[in-house]
Order: sequence, then C-alpha cells, then structure tokens
Amino acid sequence: MKIYTEIEIQASDEQVWNLLTDFASFPHWNLFIRQINGSLSEGAQLTVHFQPPGRDIMIFRPTVITVEPNRKLRWLGHFLIPGLFDGEHSFIIEPLASNVYDGLCQRVRFIQQESFQGLLVPLLAARRLNIDVRQGFEAMNQTLKTKAERINQTTTNQFSK
Repeated sequence: MKIYTEIEIQASDEQVWNLLTDFASFPHWNLFIRQINGSLSEGAQLTVHFQPPGRDIMIFRPTVITVEPNRKLRWLGHFLIPGLFDGEHSFIIEPLASNVYDGLCQRVRFIQQESFQGLLVPLLAARRLNIDVRQGFEAMNQTLKTKAERINQTTTNQFSK
C-alpha cells in the first residue's frame, strides 16, 4: 500500500529543505510529525513522534536511508520486527524548471509519500493509513507551503528594496 501526496510551493528548494530538516522547529509548526530526534545522516536511527489527526502520538524509530540535500530524505521503519509492519517514508523536493531565475529555483513540487508492507498492513489500511495518515501528510504539506512561501516573500521583499 502506498500513500502519495504532493503540493507546489512558491519558494526555493533550499528554503523548503531547510524547513523540512530543522527538526527542532517541528513542535512549533508541524501538526503531523510533532518531533524528530537524531542525526540527519544515512544509516542513523531517528526517533519520530507523529500524530495523525484525532489520534494519539505514535513513536517510530526508523533508519535514514537517503539524504540528498535540497532534494530527498528517506527513512525505513518497522513496527516491532521487520515484516510485521514496515514503512518507507520519502520527502522529495522537485525544482520546477519553468520558474528558474539566475540559476535558482523559486518554485518546487514537494512530495510526501510512504509505502507500507507487512502482515499488519491489510488490517490498518482502510482507515488509519489511507484516511488518517493521508490527512496528516496533507496538513503537513500545507503548513510547510505556508511557512516556506512566507519566508520566500520576506526574502524577496528584502532584495527588492
């Protein structure tokens, strides 16, 4: 099972990446992923506290599998033991070439997706994953967009003065 969401953001890939990887600020703005602790390096284990809308906070300890600054962050987590309930989560930032100015991308597509596998996936797929988690992804995407575009607008205004 896979959950896929995307949103276009009027901000640079670097601005979006900086917000996405500033884990210390998550409790202040991210209503889905409430907290992340750990090192942002491949092979590192993170502690991720997330809260789907209307649900209690859940904690997972995924392993970082990809870190490509300004482009991609992926991790793989397991519930209890591998094969029971596994989730590979990806954040992808795609520059949209139609809005490149002086070599800097000022508009991106932000993709948040997760692929689930394991014995428990069919039991959770109907509501918890396909509805609750999707709503959490969409809420996070929208808040990230709002914050990045606010920063982009402030930066643009400063440079135009």
